[in-house]
Amino acid sequence: MIKTERYRIISRKTALAAMVVTTLTLIYFSLGNTLWGEGVIDGGKIYHGEAAVARDKEITAAFTGLLTEGTVRAIWEKYGPPVNYNNRSTTLEGMTAAAANGGNDNYCNRFVAKWFCDEVQGEDGETVFVLREDLAGSRYLQGNYWFGYAGSGGSGYWDRFLIAYILACVTIAIALCPTFSEDYAFHTADIILATEKGRIRIWWIRILTGAGYASLFYWLLCGIVFLEHLIVYGGESLKVSSSLAGSALYFEKDFMPLGRAILLLYLLGWFSTVTLSILVLAVSAGSRKTFSSLILSLLVYAGPFALMRVVLDMLPMGRVNVFLHYICYAMPFSFPGVFLDAPPEAKGLLAGIALTAAVLGLGLGGMRYCRHQVSRN
Repeated sequence: MIKTERYRIISRKTALAAMVVTTLTLIYFSLGNTLWGEGVIDGGKIYHGEAAVARDKEITAAFTGLLTEGTVRAIWEKYGPPVNYNNRSTTLEGMTAAAANGGNDNYCNRFVAKWFCDEVQGEDGETVFVLREDLAGSRYLQGNYWFGYAGSGGSGYWDRFLIAYILACVTIAIALCPTFSEDYAFHTADIILATEKGRIRIWWIRILTGAGYASLFYWLLCGIVFLEHLIVYGGESLKVSSSLAGSALYFEKDFMPLGRAILLLYLLGWFSTVTLSILVLAVSAGSRKTFSSLILSLLVYAGPFALMRVVLDMLPMGRVNVFLHYICYAMPFSFPGVFLDAPPEAKGLLAGIALTAAVLGLGLGGMRYCRHQVSRN
């Protein structure tokens, strides 16, 4: 029975088209945008794309390890201030202009300029980076942050994941929304629901099949993003502390290795896609037309976030409005990123709301389907 339901999902032309277009779009975006932003200037010599990544890896290898004040000062002493930091450009023309007077611009000295330098206005009006004299108070130098090369892979990972996640969710909605609506439209529900095990059993089989399909497609797209990251930046980048790699985490946990943060992000996204599959099937169970089921499913997915930004953000932030914000944040569209960067006391509430949404989807959708009245005509 599960094989039959699985075949029903992937055999629909709209679902197949959405899967193919989504996968090709993600591959094009990921491979096309990762290396374009990588550029290194080493003593006035320009490196771009793959060559920049290779050179940055060589430079960073000498400083890889637990971040210390000695590491920061050694980087600054050897490479000095980055010459392509403000209004950074990695086009050939932009890098040529930045390298006109020599100097260096690499992953390491840009890192030091970002976290440990002050910007001072020079006599000629240009911005000058000055390394702070006292670095002892920096929380990044307390012995629990791992420094290493991650390129723009850490800071850009959320963007690539978000694209993969949104594409996966939209495809899941397109593929699953006809599940029950199709039965109503073609009156096959009149036959199925009249059988001895045509209600509860069919509901659970379709829930499991839908969740399984959502999981497989989600992990496929996420796997593409992760594999692309490994190919470009290497596995050693996964050891770098998340905040140093540019990936957002709650500040008390931002020393977590980038690889562990990515795994946590993926697991949160997986939970959200499974929740979305349940909600889409619940919508389908109550919709007699496939098109209306699709529109409602997309509203269930993106509607709470849109409502929050358009309406709730304009209202006074009282307790009720705060709780409504939590509900919107806990919905599949925004749950993975918000949960990852939320303080501990908020994580429990977000998880509870998200789990409640999944349970309500199971219950209300199942009741709607099982109480459908079989046509006697």
